[in-house]
Amino acid sequence: MEFLEVSIENLEEETKKLHNQISKEYQYDCVIFVARGSYLIGKQLADLNDCPLLEISAKRKGGKLKKIVQPLLQIIPTKLKKILREREFKSNVHENNYERNIIFNEDVWSRYKDSKKILVIDDSVDTGFTIKYVKEAVENFFQNSEVKIAALNVFEKSKKVVKTDFYVYSDTLLKGPWSSDSKENKEYLGMYNNWHINQK
Repeated sequence: MEFLEVSIENLEEETKKLHNQISKEYQYDCVIFVARGSYLIGKQLADLNDCPLLEISAKRKGGKLKKIVQPLLQIIPTKLKKILREREFKSNVHENNYERNIIFNEDVWSRYKDSKKILVIDDSVDTGFTIKYVKEAVENFFQNSEVKIAALNVFEKSKKVVKTDFYVYSDTLLKGPWSSDSKENKEYLGMYNNWHINQK
C-alpha cells in the first residue's frame, strides 16, 4: 500500500492537480468540505472557482478509542505508524461501525440555497460511508442541485458504497497537516479555527 505525506506547502500543488481534473467536466459553484480534515483542500478549491466554502461534520459513532490513542501517535516512529495504519485499514474495523452523525449549520447553508453545482470534498474516501451519508445530507438540503464528490485519494473498496467522481490517488494512505500526529497540526487547526469563527 502506498503512503503519501502532504505538508501545508505542497497541499496547494496536490489540490491544483485535483482542480485540473474537475474543471475539465464540472464547473462547481459551491464547495462543501468534510470537517476538519479537508478544510484546506476545500478552501483552495473554492478560491480557484471563486465560490463559497461550507462545511459539514460526519462523526463516527463510538469513536472513543481514537481519542485515547491520539497522544501515543505523537511518539511512535513513522515506520510503525505506517504499519499500524495499514493494519487498521485492512482489518475492516470501520465497516462494522458505518453510521455517521451528520452536523451542519442550516442558517449558513441557507444563504447559498441557489447553488446549482456542489462539490463535496474529503481528503480521502476510505470505506465510503462518511461520504455516502454526507452526500445524502447535501442532496436533501440542496434538492435542486447536482452534487459531485472529490478527494485526494480513494480506496478501491469504497466504490462498493459510493462513487467518488474525482480523485488524484488510489489506495494510498495519506498523512497531512490535518493528521493529529503531524508537526503542522497545530498550525492547520489554527487556520481552520480562524475560518470557522468568521462563518458564524
